[in-house]
Amino acid sequence: MKKLQFRNAFTMIELLFVIVILGIVGGIALEVIRQYYENIYRTREYTKRVSEADHILDQLSKYFENAISSSIVNLEPSGVAHCYGPPEGDAGDFTIAFVAPDIDSLRGTSGNRPGWSEDTFLMTGNELNASDADYTMADTIITALGSTLRNSAVYDHESTNVAACVRFNWDDAGGYDGFHKLNIAANPISSTRIQLNTDNNATDGKQKYLLRTGYAFRVQDDGNFTMYTNFRPWLGERYTAATKINVLGGNVAHFYADYNATDFMANQNLSDRGLVWRLKVCMRGLDSNLSDTDAEGQTICRERRVHVRY
Repeated sequence: MKKLQFRNAFTMIELLFVIVILGIVGGIALEVIRQYYENIYRTREYTKRVSEADHILDQLSKYFENAISSSIVNLEPSGVAHCYGPPEGDAGDFTIAFVAPDIDSLRGTSGNRPGWSEDTFLMTGNELNASDADYTMADTIITALGSTLRNSAVYDHESTNVAACVRFNWDDAGGYDGFHKLNIAANPISSTRIQLNTDNNATDGKQKYLLRTGYAFRVQDDGNFTMYTNFRPWLGERYTAATKINVLGGNVAHFYADYNATDFMANQNLSDRGLVWRLKVCMRGLDSNLSDTDAEGQTICRERRVHVRY
């Protein structure tokens, strides 16, 4: 009777089979690990970019709440003198611009009267008078901010249906509407008296605001969200002539602004204040290769509503 013989090793086929099984298991494990860390990266980037969008909206809100609603416009992205009227939702990436009252002069300095008062009287010879203002102080404040009172302007607050592009000279046509005319202010006659230029068509008994600069916001090709200040549309200056350019954030794909007419709670017969604007910032998303993308449906968008005061 023959003795039974036992094998002490695997056959080549068995070894190959084991290697294939281990390769499959290893490949699955590596894919699971890859997806796990990819999801961690995506989640981290999503959280980071949501935070960046909220930070940009925080900064934007502070500027927009002091804007003049009727001056907010879409401008040609290249900065040439083309105005596309008021922003109307997610219609395209334009440069969004507006003018705002000079809040710094309204505040004045510690221990002094404010540099500007909204309630002024129109005297003979296009002279403004305000007993509770200090125009000399306003000139000092504006000069410290990089301009002069002489190169500032006065906004006569009264409703009109004239388009903002004409009213605020965004189209660089050089003409102004009589009710919302921008007027280059001359040097102060005294601390409470100031002379407007001869083409002024201001009205008496209306609120008047001092304008020092325009503001413009746009998304650059590299994703930087940029703010332009220290330019004066009433002097024909475009935002490309701004002397102060600040980057408010990066990785931005789009920026939009608009308002819902039903949010307009003010009486339009008395004032054009009170518009509630929607600000929307969309951050770049990540594609399948974890690269930045502006593709629709992959961007990360955040919105905020801001009550514009003027």
